[in-house]
Amino acid sequence: MKLTVDVHRQFANGPLIQAALEVDLDRFGITVLFGPSGCGKTTLLRLIAGLERPDGGLIGLEGGDWFKGSERVPAHHRHVGYVFQEGALFPHLSVAANLGFGLGRGPVRAGRIAELVQRFGLAGLEHRRPGELSGGQKQRVALARALAPRPRLVLLDEPFASLDRPAAEELRHELRAMLKADGIPAVLVTHDRGEALSLGDRMLRMEAGRIVQEGRPEDVLTGGPREPDYAGTESVVLARVVGRREGLLCLEVGSTLLFAPDPGGDFRQARLCIRSEGVSLDHASGAPGSSRNHLAGRIVALEIQGALARVRLDCGFALEALVTAWACRDLGLGVGDTVTALVKATAIQVIPVDGDA
Repeated sequence: MKLTVDVHRQFANGPLIQAALEVDLDRFGITVLFGPSGCGKTTLLRLIAGLERPDGGLIGLEGGDWFKGSERVPAHHRHVGYVFQEGALFPHLSVAANLGFGLGRGPVRAGRIAELVQRFGLAGLEHRRPGELSGGQKQRVALARALAPRPRLVLLDEPFASLDRPAAEELRHELRAMLKADGIPAVLVTHDRGEALSLGDRMLRMEAGRIVQEGRPEDVLTGGPREPDYAGTESVVLARVVGRREGLLCLEVGSTLLFAPDPGGDFRQARLCIRSEGVSLDHASGAPGSSRNHLAGRIVALEIQGALARVRLDCGFALEALVTAWACRDLGLGVGDTVTALVKATAIQVIPVDGDA
């Protein structure tokens, strides 16, 4: 069964939301809505949930519509779980009562609460109220409450944004395992590229209220827009064009040469937008500059983010790499180490610059 969304919504001081998507409710998977703040991700999620009313369009399931013309199925009849950034727990209810809010009465309710308490690591917290919980514990309760009635779809609005990174990483992987175990599809709103890569099976990139790109997260993030900001490119440097050959530009950044796909046109300067997942690392050996896009660098910061590691380098210019934590441990990398960074040419987007900008 597919959920079909083709809606528009106009706000007085915001963008026109005009988006279309499909979610297969018969198959587990996490669809990521990705884009910069203010592009309409949360609004689209709220439209699907029934928390906002579209100005027009269609939200429908095979065999019935949630929204069409004057017809509208209220949010509590859509059988959709929703998790807000801050959890939005009922402050006057205990953990157990929050988990059981959307359930019926009797032994089935009690059994489901007990199951969720164990699965989400909430044992011993059943009688506490939200004000007595840590941020991570609150989000565990919020996620468990959303899954309690076994919804046909879960909508997640940046549910890890308020957590510190270790707590977010731990809960992120637990959530994916639980959604898969229950066979529940989800739509996740995020602007965190690491989160999108680790959780997403499919990505819809939004820009100014519209879905402009769709595909696997790794493909969308690697082949994103020509503007550096929309998909969160970490490394942006100014370069001088010094040659062309074999469909590639030869560009000079300080004393470093880089090769990148040639977008065509007549220009002498360009901004290079280098995607961190296109940078790999190895121990320093030989002469890095002797091979194409092999750069000598020094690690100035290294942050483990669950299965991934974000490494900041000084290569004569600032460069960031997103590699696996396993690779970092296997290479024994640490702050201050000298390494060779291999930058894939396809990970570099060339933005021509007019004049002497």
